[in-house]
Amino acid sequence: MAWEFRAGRLFAIRSANGTAWLVNPAWAEDQDLDSLTEASWNPSGDTLEAFDGAMLAGRGRLDALHYDSTCAGWPTVSFADPVLPPWRVAFPAGRANGVSFDSLPGLSAGDSAVRVRAGALAASRLPGDTASAFRGHPFTVRQAIRFPVAADTMALLFEVVRLVAQEANPLEEKIIMVVEEGPAGAPPRTRYAERVIALEETMPSLDVLGILRIRATGRLAILVRREREGGFLLEWIERTATGDWRVRWRSALDTC
Repeated sequence: MAWEFRAGRLFAIRSANGTAWLVNPAWAEDQDLDSLTEASWNPSGDTLEAFDGAMLAGRGRLDALHYDSTCAGWPTVSFADPVLPPWRVAFPAGRANGVSFDSLPGLSAGDSAVRVRAGALAASRLPGDTASAFRGHPFTVRQAIRFPVAADTMALLFEVVRLVAQEANPLEEKIIMVVEEGPAGAPPRTRYAERVIALEETMPSLDVLGILRIRATGRLAILVRREREGGFLLEWIERTATGDWRVRWRSALDTC
């Protein structure tokens, strides 16, 4: 797996408390962030475009970085030209466009119910269901994100879970899927699926930070944050030329 550098040599993400982290994609999952220093990439002065969905929230020039000496994490960053919230992700100017997306709470009751049923049905039809402990347990759609792929195609990112609520060590199965809906009458197609089984308390969470279209390639990508035991990491899930989706890059673990 390798980062798509045509999306930029760095990017920023914003946390719920307003902190902005600057991410160097050269530090991937097989590396430790305790070796990352400002001299490694010299980002001062770069201008980033900040997005909230498809909305361009503003442009900011990178200023001061701060590294936490007590843990291995991405540096926090301030902008010389402040970018006001809301924004979630920021990429070098001219490299990407934000794509609008809807989540279940933003849909009408009817649309939301349709998406929940579609997600549960798609999960039940996936191959590779070999964990007998979950047989007979219902699929629950925890979240669904809908966004356009083309003029006549919509994609849905589903997070679907099944639980075995045993008193000791409750188990959870989590399925992440991208399902595409084509023109009217065409059956939906599952283009990406990931199945993870773990103890409920250790299961990584999923937070969609943004959906981007890379200007140089025209390809779509989903940037997600995965909280897991010991910190968080980022994943870049990209749509390929054949219409499938795959994890192209996974970041180093931030332990701060």
